[in-house]
Amino acid sequence: MDFCIRLKNLIEERNVTQKQLSIALHIAPTTLNGYINNYREPDFRTLVRMARYFDVSTDYLLGLRDEKKPVPSSLNSAEGALIHIYRSLIPERQKLLMEQAKFYQGLSAKDQTGHK
Repeated sequence: MDFCIRLKNLIEERNVTQKQLSIALHIAPTTLNGYINNYREPDFRTLVRMARYFDVSTDYLLGLRDEKKPVPSSLNSAEGALIHIYRSLIPERQKLLMEQAKFYQGLSAKDQTGHK
Protein backbone atom coordinates (compact mmCIF):
# COMPACT_ATOMS: atom_id res chain seq x y z
CA MET A 1 0.00 0.00 0.00
CA ASP A 2 1.34 3.43 -0.90
CA PHE A 3 2.45 5.96 1.68
CA CYS A 4 -0.23 8.44 0.58
CA ILE A 5 -3.00 5.86 1.07
CA ARG A 6 -1.77 4.94 4.54
CA LEU A 7 -1.52 8.62 5.44
CA LYS A 8 -5.07 9.28 4.23
CA ASN A 9 -6.35 6.28 6.22
CA LEU A 10 -4.58 7.42 9.39
CA ILE A 11 -5.95 10.94 9.01
CA GLU A 12 -9.45 9.51 8.63
CA GLU A 13 -9.02 7.09 11.57
CA ARG A 14 -7.74 9.88 13.81
CA ASN A 15 -10.52 12.18 12.55
CA VAL A 16 -8.11 15.07 12.20
CA THR A 17 -8.15 17.82 9.59
CA GLN A 18 -5.23 18.47 7.29
CA LYS A 19 -4.80 21.87 8.91
CA GLN A 20 -4.66 20.34 12.41
CA LEU A 21 -2.14 17.75 11.26
CA SER A 22 0.08 20.25 9.46
CA ILE A 23 0.20 22.35 12.64
CA ALA A 24 1.02 19.30 14.78
CA LEU A 25 3.78 18.22 12.39
CA HIS A 26 5.15 21.76 11.96
CA ILE A 27 4.81 21.68 8.18
CA ALA A 28 2.96 23.84 5.68
CA PRO A 29 -0.54 22.69 4.73
CA THR A 30 0.55 22.65 1.08
CA THR A 31 3.41 20.30 1.97
CA LEU A 32 1.02 17.92 3.73
CA ASN A 33 -1.32 18.11 0.75
CA GLY A 34 1.59 17.06 -1.44
CA TYR A 35 2.14 13.97 0.72
CA ILE A 36 -1.56 13.10 0.61
CA ASN A 37 -1.78 13.53 -3.16
CA ASN A 38 1.44 11.59 -3.78
CA TYR A 39 3.51 14.30 -5.43
CA ARG A 40 5.83 14.89 -2.46
CA GLU A 41 7.58 12.65 0.06
CA PRO A 42 8.43 13.57 3.64
CA ASP A 43 11.99 13.89 4.87
CA PHE A 44 13.18 11.55 7.63
CA ARG A 45 12.38 13.94 10.49
CA THR A 46 8.85 14.54 9.23
CA LEU A 47 8.32 10.81 8.73
CA VAL A 48 9.36 10.17 12.34
CA ARG A 49 7.04 12.95 13.59
CA MET A 50 4.17 11.38 11.62
CA ALA A 51 4.90 7.96 13.10
CA ARG A 52 4.91 9.40 16.61
CA TYR A 53 1.77 11.43 16.00
CA PHE A 54 -0.20 8.45 14.70
CA ASP A 55 1.51 5.97 17.06
CA VAL A 56 2.62 3.72 14.20
CA SER A 57 6.00 2.54 12.96
CA THR A 58 7.82 4.22 10.10
CA ASP A 59 7.85 0.80 8.43
CA TYR A 60 4.05 0.86 8.47
CA LEU A 61 3.94 4.36 6.97
CA LEU A 62 6.36 3.32 4.23
CA GLY A 63 4.37 0.18 3.41
CA LEU A 64 7.09 -2.23 4.56
CA ARG A 65 4.85 -3.80 7.22
CA ASP A 66 1.12 -4.17 7.60
CA GLU A 67 1.24 -4.06 11.41
CA LYS A 68 0.96 -0.52 12.68
CA LYS A 69 3.34 -1.20 15.55
CA PRO A 70 5.86 -4.00 15.86
CA VAL A 71 5.16 -6.74 18.37
CA PRO A 72 7.82 -7.11 21.06
CA SER A 73 10.01 -10.11 20.23
CA SER A 74 9.55 -11.69 23.67
CA LEU A 75 5.95 -12.56 22.81
CA ASN A 76 4.87 -15.77 21.13
CA SER A 77 2.80 -15.60 17.94
CA ALA A 78 -0.56 -15.95 19.74
CA GLU A 79 0.32 -13.11 22.12
CA GLY A 80 1.46 -10.98 19.19
CA ALA A 81 -1.75 -11.70 17.30
CA LEU A 82 -3.81 -10.70 20.31
CA ILE A 83 -1.94 -7.41 20.60
CA HIS A 84 -2.40 -6.79 16.88
CA ILE A 85 -6.16 -7.40 17.19
CA TYR A 86 -6.40 -5.13 20.24
CA ARG A 87 -4.56 -2.30 18.51
CA SER A 88 -6.80 -2.53 15.44
CA LEU A 89 -9.98 -1.99 17.49
CA ILE A 90 -11.67 1.30 18.24
CA PRO A 91 -11.33 2.38 21.90
CA GLU A 92 -14.82 1.21 22.90
CA ARG A 93 -14.12 -2.30 21.61
CA GLN A 94 -10.67 -2.31 23.25
CA LYS A 95 -12.45 -1.70 26.54
CA LEU A 96 -14.88 -4.56 25.90
CA LEU A 97 -12.02 -6.90 25.01
CA MET A 98 -10.24 -6.00 28.26
CA GLU A 99 -13.42 -6.66 30.24
CA GLN A 100 -13.77 -10.09 28.62
CA ALA A 101 -10.11 -10.89 29.29
CA LYS A 102 -10.52 -9.98 32.97
CA PHE A 103 -13.64 -12.17 33.13
CA TYR A 104 -11.75 -15.16 31.71
CA GLN A 105 -8.79 -14.42 33.97
CA GLY A 106 -11.14 -14.63 36.95
CA LEU A 107 -12.51 -17.98 35.74
CA SER A 108 -8.98 -19.28 35.33
CA ALA A 109 -8.06 -18.24 38.87
CA LYS A 110 -11.11 -20.08 40.23
CA ASP A 111 -10.16 -23.22 38.26
CA GLN A 112 -6.67 -23.18 39.78
CA THR A 113 -8.00 -23.02 43.33
CA GLY A 114 -10.41 -25.87 42.75
CA HIS A 115 -13.56 -23.75 42.93
CA LYS A 116 -16.11 -23.78 40.16
